[in-house]
Amino acid sequence: MHIHRVVKSKRLPERMLADVALDGLVRALDGFEAVIAGVAPDRWRSPSPCAGWSGADVAGHAIGNLRGTEALARGRYEENAETEHPGSAIGDDPLAAWRAARADMMAALDPDALARLVPGPWGWMPLGEILERSAMEFLVHTWDLAQATGQVAVLDPGLVRDALGPARQFARLARSSGLVGPERAVPEGADDLTRLLAIFGRRSTDSLRS
Repeated sequence: MHIHRVVKSKRLPERMLADVALDGLVRALDGFEAVIAGVAPDRWRSPSPCAGWSGADVAGHAIGNLRGTEALARGRYEENAETEHPGSAIGDDPLAAWRAARADMMAALDPDALARLVPGPWGWMPLGEILERSAMEFLVHTWDLAQATGQVAVLDPGLVRDALGPARQFARLARSSGLVGPERAVPEGADDLTRLLAIFGRRSTDSLRS
């Protein structure tokens, strides 16, 4: 009689947990990618709500964030990695540059990488915990890029709501170092998107034209 052993993979539950932890981030990345894909070639140099930055700079900054996260996942810590001209990261094909950076980052985010202690805005903590809070920045920059390029950003209401807490924590730290401007006042009863944008010094009624 042959006895067949069923070997259970210990990686599956970990992978499932990783997928759950990254769900919000992935949805935020999907939204950003949709806006990148919709940018007309002549709109990349249009000004964005980020002072001094064009649409290309916003996209390049986001691509740089993906590359930075990949580096952290692989155990490389790069200080002051932001370039003076973030727009250079988009190259000749911004969508392809984004997709390549996104694929490389996601490939590096295995359970070991997500558990690795890395430096972040909130101090040293597991990379996975940082990424759980990172949807906020991609949501805001999705709106920034849409504003710069004449698009309407359709942001997931649940993601926006969940981003409010981490955004307040992050903005407080970033504001003390001059990375984020003063928070804007919002009217009573303002929706979650208006509140999220206000935390980062933006108004939901802003509409820029090149």
